[in-house]
Amino acid sequence: MKRVVWAVAAATSLLVGVSAQAALVQFRMNGVVTESGVFDDGTMLAEGTPVAINYSYETTQNSSFMQRNEDGSGMAAYDFVRPYHFRLRAEGHRVRVDGFKVTLNNDLYQPFGDTYDLESVGGVYIDRVHQPEGKFTLSLLSQWGNTTALRSLRLPRHLNEWSFDAFRVARVATAGDRTLLMVRIDNIRSTVCEHTIPGTDDCAPE
Repeated sequence: MKRVVWAVAAATSLLVGVSAQAALVQFRMNGVVTESGVFDDGTMLAEGTPVAINYSYETTQNSSFMQRNEDGSGMAAYDFVRPYHFRLRAEGHRVRVDGFKVTLNNDLYQPFGDTYDLESVGGVYIDRVHQPEGKFTLSLLSQWGNTTALRSLRLPRHLNEWSFDAFRVARVATAGDRTLLMVRIDNIRSTVCEHTIPGTDDCAPE
């Protein structure tokens, strides 16, 4: 009987532990413009213009693709739609998407150690105008010998900018894959919410 009770307690503890891992994560990144094209209103952004990027996802999301090798290396992809968001703000300009994909490459050395990418799906909204062929991407990459930026193929709850020591860039492109913005990411912060407001990606009050 004691063994049965112990087994039930252990299983319950495991389930609670798994549940506790679930979390909404809100990321905020700051950077600067390194290249700018001409927006539809005829303006350009000067090099060094501050840029803010933010996005959210739920860490319990099932992967849409998973290739896990015996040594723990591999690739995984996760797809997100509203209410999760992926947005950029630079001076008076705004970029947002209706859906995006997160792709992780862990310890693959092809040619970087670890890579963490976000990519818009279904076009982008640039200053509230939908551009079906537009693109919005974010790429964080570590040097070939640095495989500590990502620890697994799970969606991370925290990212350290210094771990991605090869490149930290974002790009917005319009039709014809014409670059509208190139951004260097300098700072990454994250907020983990154990509870959310239903139907949103907002943290519930504690």
